[in-house]
Amino acid sequence: MKYAKWMKNVGEGFIGEMLRAAQNPEMISFAGGLPALDLFPTQDLQAAFQKVFEEQGNSALQYAQTAGYPELRSWVASQHKRNQRPARTSEVIITTGSQQGLSLLAQTFLDPGDTVFLETPTYLGAIQAFEGFRANFQMIPCDEEGIIPSELEKALAFTTPKFLYLIPNYQNPSGRVMGLERRKELLKVSQKYDLLLIEDNPYGELRYEGEAIPHLAELGENVIYLGTFSKVLAPGLRIGYVLADEDIIMHLEQTKEGVDLHSNNLTQRAIYEYLKKDLLPDHILKLRKVYNDRRQAMVESIHTYLGDRVEMIVPSGGLFLWAKLIGVNNSFDYVEDMIRQNVLYVPGALFYADGRVSNEMRLNYSCSTPEIIEEGMKRLARGLNK
Repeated sequence: MKYAKWMKNVGEGFIGEMLRAAQNPEMISFAGGLPALDLFPTQDLQAAFQKVFEEQGNSALQYAQTAGYPELRSWVASQHKRNQRPARTSEVIITTGSQQGLSLLAQTFLDPGDTVFLETPTYLGAIQAFEGFRANFQMIPCDEEGIIPSELEKALAFTTPKFLYLIPNYQNPSGRVMGLERRKELLKVSQKYDLLLIEDNPYGELRYEGEAIPHLAELGENVIYLGTFSKVLAPGLRIGYVLADEDIIMHLEQTKEGVDLHSNNLTQRAIYEYLKKDLLPDHILKLRKVYNDRRQAMVESIHTYLGDRVEMIVPSGGLFLWAKLIGVNNSFDYVEDMIRQNVLYVPGALFYADGRVSNEMRLNYSCSTPEIIEEGMKRLARGLNK
């Protein structure tokens, strides 16, 4: 078949491969970014869907506005500030998960050969979304707080990217957090060079330590913000959103029309029914408690079974723990051995857009009980000893 030329560089998606391997009932998977099945607010969501069917059934099943259900857009706007003022409904577009938000931004902003700046390392799904529109990537050096402003300025002196993509809160995969002063420094650089920032925040509500830090979009201009209900409600709902200047939202709406016309109308209305009952804050508190316990269980199990064979970053929130295998050159080399041990992780090389070899691995703790986490670490230790 005469597929697009860029497809020649794309092998089978590792995410898809891992999801298939995870179907084995004996497999313990630390690979996906899966929320816990047992924590989905199933009954409350069922009641919300039922109410929509009873009161809005026909209209909920009809075509709808591309930008999204107006009441849900207004609710989202009410939760946010933009450049130190309340956000407006007209600055919100609902998307089919925040992953679609990334794809729409790529389609709207990128011409083939345009450069995108990324954190080092960065979210695999973002690399995939931007790669599909033939972007060139430049990874900006990072420290424990993320993008180093002086390194960003060095890069901007030679290259003008379309945008910088970053995850300031509990970054995927590293788990790091960008502090308030660093955020302000980064915004100064972006303003100086008229650099567009894409702030992705899927994990921000899953905070286990410390206080919330204002979003980049709250603090300054020229920021596009992506949010999602996947990590705080359920990913199968596939509802996210983009918050940006009205002109950007208008262009994203034009792009989205050609992609799917609109996101699921029924689901948008049901989520709004759930939200207006003010059920989400208590649900998030429950998630924080359970995920924090699982995070601690993973840290303790790594110490017990892997000891000094691993260096790790213990996150203060989010879903992932980032670990480095000591004495190992390439964590990819152990994936097949781990599959034979019925345990999965994501090798670190996939989070770098420059093709580097990595001895790191990303481990998810949210969808496994402490007992399963312990057993998984035993299997990881056995796989490394082979």
